[in-house]
Amino acid sequence: MKLFLKNHFVLILLFFLQGVFVFFYYWFAGLQAFTHLFYILGVQLLALSVYLAYKWLQERRIYQWLGSEQEDTDVPFLGTSDFCVDLYEKQMELSRLQHRKIHEIEAKLEDRVAYMNQWVHQVKTPLSVINLIIQEEDEPIFKQIKKEVQQIEFGLETLLYSSRLDLFERDFKIEAVSLGELLNSLIQHYKRYFIQHRVYPNKHVPAEDAVIYTDRKWLRFAIGQVITNAVKYSAGKSDRIDMTIVRQGERIVLEIKDYGVGIPAQDLKRVFDPYYTGENGRRFPESTGIGLYLVKEISEKLDHDVRITSEAGTGTTVQFSFLTKM
Repeated sequence: MKLFLKNHFVLILLFFLQGVFVFFYYWFAGLQAFTHLFYILGVQLLALSVYLAYKWLQERRIYQWLGSEQEDTDVPFLGTSDFCVDLYEKQMELSRLQHRKIHEIEAKLEDRVAYMNQWVHQVKTPLSVINLIIQEEDEPIFKQIKKEVQQIEFGLETLLYSSRLDLFERDFKIEAVSLGELLNSLIQHYKRYFIQHRVYPNKHVPAEDAVIYTDRKWLRFAIGQVITNAVKYSAGKSDRIDMTIVRQGERIVLEIKDYGVGIPAQDLKRVFDPYYTGENGRRFPESTGIGLYLVKEISEKLDHDVRITSEAGTGTTVQFSFLTKM
């Protein structure tokens, strides 16, 4: 009602000014009988009241809707007045246009992801051939080639998952996953990477199987990003990283701890920002600032908690926290 009266304030003000004008006009014209003056003003007031009541009945739902909290962006049909009908038709037209644009953007995004997937797989084929050719070679030059090829493979994997992130809802499956088995498969997958950097995993897992509910593929990639970071920033300073699985009530926590260069305090609060590399990014040119951003995004989409603590010169600890029930 407050919004309705505010919207018709000018009309009410004009009525008041007209009443004052009529009153003084008839008063100075010699018609000084209050009965006649109040009769004239009463008829005008009745006409105004009937008009406002009619408009309120026609448009009350739109004023109630405007005055309430709404999460839905669609405007419902709110009345039979010309204003309500025109507003509804205009909103429907804009909604159709918006949905068409959204579908166009989604189609372009899907095409881009499909192209990216195809391109990555095309690049992986010659890399696999290169690995086969040089796998038996032990000369230093071939060891360096193997290292660089592996870096390209890691980069392609990051590119592939970052391109799929916007379509995450179409590409995930929640299932029961053994965290210990997943960790073992990752250690096996990165075995050559551990050896190249002379940093080795030290695993601590509970006797009972730690089962969590997650998407195996996406979580595997997220943990893999943390492992490669731990190895990269430990090389030359420490020869191990600790991987520990512990149970905390209804949650299972995976902790990955390295004893490398650590993260400066001023950079710690921004490590999950996209493309932010901080001080370590100047010391390690291969840093892209995208890995931990993807870890954070994937964890949130899977409803997992991820936290990072660090001290410059001492090392970094990353904790993943998982629910054990759906």
